[in-house]
Amino acid sequence: MQKLVQSIVAFSLKNSLIVFFATVLLFAGGIISYMHTPIEAFPDVTNTRARIITQWPGRSAEEVEKFITLPISKQMNTIPKKAEVRSISLFGLSVVTVLFNEDVDDFYAQQYASNRMASVSLPEGADAEIDPPYGATGEIFRYVVKGNLPIKELTAIQDWVIERELVSVPGVANVVSFGGEEKIYEIKINPTELVNYDLSPLDVYEAVSKSNINVGGDVIQRGDQAYVVRGVGLLDNIDDIGNILIEVKGSTPILVKHVAEVKIGSKPRLGQVGLDNNDDLVEGIVVMLRGENPSEVIANLRTRIDELNERILPKGVTIEPFIDRTELVNTTVHTVTKNLIEGVLLVSLIVFIFMYNWRTTVIVASVIPLSFLFAIIMLRIQGLPANLISMGALDFGLLLEGTLVIVEQVFVSLEKKAHKVGMQRFNNMSKMGLIKKSVGSVATYIFFALIILIVALLPIFSFQKVEGKMFSPLAFTLGYALVGSLILSLTYVPAMCKVLLTKNIVEKENKISRFFRENLYKMFQWSEKHRRATVYGFIILLAICFGRFMFYGSEFIPKLNEGAIYIRATLPNSINLDESVRLTKEMKTKLQKFDEVKFILSQTGRPNDGTDPTGFFNIEFHMELKHQNEWKRKISKEDLIAEIKEKLEEYPGINFGFSQPIQDNVEEYVAGVKSPLVIKIFGDDLFKLEEYANKVAKSIAPVKGIEDVNVYKNIGLPELRIQLHDSKMARYGVKTSDAQAVIAMTIGGQAATTFYENERMFDVRIRFEKEYRDSKEKIENILIPAMDGKKVPLREIATVSYQTGPTFIYREGNSRYIAIGFSIEGRDLGSTIAEAQKKVAAEVKLPKENTMKWAGEFESKERASKQLAIIVPVVLLFILFLLYFNFGNMKDTLIATSTIPYAFAGGFLSLWMTGTIFGISAGIGFIILFGVNTINGIILIAVMKDNLRAKMPLKQAISEGVYSRIRPIVMIALMGSMGLLPAALSSGMGSEIQKPLAIMIVGGLLFCMIFSLTVLPQVFYIAYRKKHE
Repeated sequence: MQKLVQSIVAFSLKNSLIVFFATVLLFAGGIISYMHTPIEAFPDVTNTRARIITQWPGRSAEEVEKFITLPISKQMNTIPKKAEVRSISLFGLSVVTVLFNEDVDDFYAQQYASNRMASVSLPEGADAEIDPPYGATGEIFRYVVKGNLPIKELTAIQDWVIERELVSVPGVANVVSFGGEEKIYEIKINPTELVNYDLSPLDVYEAVSKSNINVGGDVIQRGDQAYVVRGVGLLDNIDDIGNILIEVKGSTPILVKHVAEVKIGSKPRLGQVGLDNNDDLVEGIVVMLRGENPSEVIANLRTRIDELNERILPKGVTIEPFIDRTELVNTTVHTVTKNLIEGVLLVSLIVFIFMYNWRTTVIVASVIPLSFLFAIIMLRIQGLPANLISMGALDFGLLLEGTLVIVEQVFVSLEKKAHKVGMQRFNNMSKMGLIKKSVGSVATYIFFALIILIVALLPIFSFQKVEGKMFSPLAFTLGYALVGSLILSLTYVPAMCKVLLTKNIVEKENKISRFFRENLYKMFQWSEKHRRATVYGFIILLAICFGRFMFYGSEFIPKLNEGAIYIRATLPNSINLDESVRLTKEMKTKLQKFDEVKFILSQTGRPNDGTDPTGFFNIEFHMELKHQNEWKRKISKEDLIAEIKEKLEEYPGINFGFSQPIQDNVEEYVAGVKSPLVIKIFGDDLFKLEEYANKVAKSIAPVKGIEDVNVYKNIGLPELRIQLHDSKMARYGVKTSDAQAVIAMTIGGQAATTFYENERMFDVRIRFEKEYRDSKEKIENILIPAMDGKKVPLREIATVSYQTGPTFIYREGNSRYIAIGFSIEGRDLGSTIAEAQKKVAAEVKLPKENTMKWAGEFESKERASKQLAIIVPVVLLFILFLLYFNFGNMKDTLIATSTIPYAFAGGFLSLWMTGTIFGISAGIGFIILFGVNTINGIILIAVMKDNLRAKMPLKQAISEGVYSRIRPIVMIALMGSMGLLPAALSSGMGSEIQKPLAIMIVGGLLFCMIFSLTVLPQVFYIAYRKKHE
């Protein structure tokens, strides 16, 4: 290995032009890759999924589950490589989600789901479609359609013009419409007139459905031309519908307009949208395909919207965007970029202070952008996006460790040579052999040190599901940057030394470097005099840290500040849309009084296409906040949320949940319900499940830190149930299909045909006028046609009664479940959940047929923690093997391994002293520290062994080794710390996620530096004293 490394160095020195040419290519390729690499605020943590949305208007949750959800789920369970099948059944809607394993791509998922759907036989009137492939972070753009037209016309423009145009923009997966009224042509039947003409609703339906067709004939010849024969019978206008012939009584034609009023109406509304002072708008939500660059997609979207506004949309109708993901990306990327630039400047300053030579500073500092660009090229080749977590974890100080040691070694060797032969002679002599020898003396150690640091990242690659998607880009980015740094250290750096370090090499020491060298050496001398106290003191400190760590607070990851607050209000299940909208307006008025709010979007109910399975009881407020420097009051976002909670407390019986827009989508994907943390109770009896859920909710509510407890109630939808009796229908000669068809048509309405307005299509629906179907008594009087032509009142063949049925039916795997959602504020995740679990176990006893599962963020944290517990020891063994491969003996290997506890103690002390909660990002900081700290061990042990080989006494070999290596060890610690110091101190948007990792590394490296210069030499002495004294 040593020969290979030295031959690479020799080649680089001999062919420096080739090296510089390759460097220019690297720089150019890196810039081009950076320009085309997608940058996201938050990584897409979702595995591939296929979502089947089926609308079956007017059907109860139980019917939807039985006839739609279960048949679809059964087929989806046969798909290979699927991880899980989830479903939600509610009034008129079924959503079945198939989650796939990590190695499955979107095309595979969509194809398999489509193939399986071909085998599913759905009931008449049910309309199923497979959602386009997008992740939980795919929502990138929102707009409203405004104009001087009726809202149903604006909805038609959104559905038939705007959506078609925007969905064709490259990178757009879907455009979801929310709010507005879906236009239809409505035939409002007067049942009295039907009786007068002795007709039934089925007669009207049959007449309308057969009166809206075109036919094609043959071709006829006229002269030398051929004419295509067309029979045109499509409805042209609303009058045509009224003039459709139903039947001829005697010689009198009975037309539709004789028994019904034909009007332009709208489908029953499923939801309503408001923005600031506008309470009824049409909203469009643009969702991006997975893996696309949001900045590029949004730029293309804006171009298309400008074209629509200027050229295509009717006069007075405009699209007004109000949410744009690039604003969040730009703000957060600005924070991270600022931290990175400050880190680069601080690292360069450290190099200059300690080397006190501009040429060495240029060599070392130039490796920073080159290794970063190498990482960007590799990410681009692999197709990985960059995000705040991966970019924020880049510590340029760590990347320069190999470079620094090589340049420092070359500089010292050249300075010694210049001092020995004289500067004039030195300036004229060839230095290539000396540079080659200097680089070669440390290159092997640097090679192993950086390989160990890369190996230390392996546990992150082992993460699965959410945590894997979240942190693997970080590991890839840092890993590639380290590989780039290693390659550059062995090729570009020696070549640059050859070019720049040619004349007037004089080592200068300034006050700062002298201060560190003298004081740290004094610290070493003290530890040498008090050897036992040093070693035992460290063991005691390690024991205290380990004991405290066992009971230290833990979390998954800190929340990214998105600059917005997402509030969800859950009302009683039985509420109607009008009352829900009234409450929405009332709450919005209260929220608008907060000066920190930029705008408020309110969403009541659900979108028309069923992409968000909820009901009238669901109100969502998207509160976009002004930039914090524009706030007049000096309060935090947490203080603002506390004030909002206080304002909303005057609504008893309404549950409020607080989140953020992207966070809300991710939480729903992870947990299966709209909550960051969830307890799921599985079983078949919905009534019993709700009873158990209420007990669990009551049990966890008093636990300190638990907020926003919400039972996702299954029961509570009022039903007017029409129970048909077969015996009575047989007595009157009524067919079940006729009775069901009349009930569906007269009460809910049924589409008989389609009305074509150029390219737009609208249902022509038949329904009784409202005054004939708005009470139980009137419904009982609906006449059903018998087989002998007579009409029978519905009450004679059915029982009509009020009952309470299921609102939602959640399923996971093959079992129903009920969910209890909650969040945690002001306390760490680990201890809060532990206390809640203990309390629930003591207070709630479930029968054996029911099971309980704690899911959401906690599940991800537990899975990651278990994975780390398995993989970290394996990686430490691998590092042990690499150290043995480097040193060639077990004694030196074990001495170097003894530096790993320094990383644990140093990292934990930095968290403890700053009050930072331990999460997965801090855990990754630990992993990086393990790797970095072995570099100190390798450097010190190598020089002390060289001194011993030079026949120095043991104590002198140690003290001189420590004194000669103080500068590189201090520089490694300070560069690594300074590289992430801006991130550790930052409080801007986007800094939240990188902060624990930065604090861990900044503090950990400084502590490790002290331990390496005090404890490690004493361990080395104890190991070698018998042999050398």
